[in-house]
Amino acid sequence: MDPYNIWFDRYQRFKATADLIEDLAGPQSLSILDVGSLDNAFALFLPRHRVKPWNDLILSSAGGLPLPDQAFDVAVALDVLEHVPPPERPFFMGELVRISRRACVFAFPIASAASVEEFVLRLTGSKWLAEHKEHGLPDPGEIEAIFKKLGLTFSRYPNASLASWMSMMLLMHGVQDENLKAEISIFFNRNFYSLENREPVYRYIYLCHPA
Repeated sequence: MDPYNIWFDRYQRFKATADLIEDLAGPQSLSILDVGSLDNAFALFLPRHRVKPWNDLILSSAGGLPLPDQAFDVAVALDVLEHVPPPERPFFMGELVRISRRACVFAFPIASAASVEEFVLRLTGSKWLAEHKEHGLPDPGEIEAIFKKLGLTFSRYPNASLASWMSMMLLMHGVQDENLKAEISIFFNRNFYSLENREPVYRYIYLCHPA
């Protein structure tokens, strides 16, 4: 599959995260755990690396990830944290930190985007956005406090213009033909991705390292 053919919202977070990992990797090939992968499409953006998808729930009641410490070079959770109940988020994040050697990447829609999400949810009935509303979008300040408690240093990157995200979500909801949806995503990804990563944004991406 051509990466440009990925749904525009996924392309934005996949492309930005892949660029961060490539900068981190240098000439090395890295092992990467992609938590909440769904279909392993993220691997299309990192063809020289070893990307393992992980779709099982990571909850304290289930004992966490059945993996040893530092089992992967990098762990990523891209638009997963907003689907985790808030009391479980510190444990979830800690598990990804535990099994990664070099870095973790967390991407999530931010709390300030909640009113826009509610508007899109009201017009589209998206089941994904309904779950976002149920759990609440993560507040960057609260998440950054958890990073510090976990002993991480981090860099924050804006991702996905909020106005464009809203407009594209509503446009795509109104299009019934799947081929036309693909054409819209391809055009948007090719022509506008480089303009999108500026405030106000829908999502932040955090690259985290052990302190």
